Amino acid sequence: MPRSRATLPVRDLAYAAALIDTLASLNLREVGPSELPLVTIQGRFEPTLQWLGERTATKLITVTRDYNRNACVDHCPEPHVHIVSKSTRWSVSGTKATIVLHNVLPFLRYQDETARTLIEAGRTIGWKGQVVQRMRELGWEIPELKPQPRSSVGSPA
Repeated sequence: MPRSRATLPVRDLAYAAALIDTLASLNLREVGPSELPLVTIQGRFEPTLQWLGERTATKLITVTRDYNRNACVDHCPEPHVHIVSKSTRWSVSGTKATIVLHNVLPFLRYQDETARTLIEAGRTIGWKGQVVQRMRELGWEIPELKPQPRSSVGSPA
């Protein structure tokens, strides 16, 4: 008997799509002979990115910058201002990015063509069975992917 699996609510997919459509950088990253889809959102909205991280089993990265902003020497009392800034980055690549983009594609308006390009590239790369299985457990629909004869999870669909 096949086990039932949870699916992500449509409102979660639409919200993730809105975040990706308006805030994400969508790129292809060259890794050896392959091009991997890469979806990255970085900013000061940690709770929102934490939400995305929980739904994709992805750890967030804290990015800090420590620098001096030079002021003009004619009008400003201080020659420089010391700045420390902190932001958070959520990023998925490879098969995980392909799965996320496949699921949010119907809701994208601005970056839909770029997402299609990344999905097509992602369908041709190798994938790890545990990534596909974990995303399936989290409720993501798995698109058709390149067959992996040595995968212990079988077909990703």
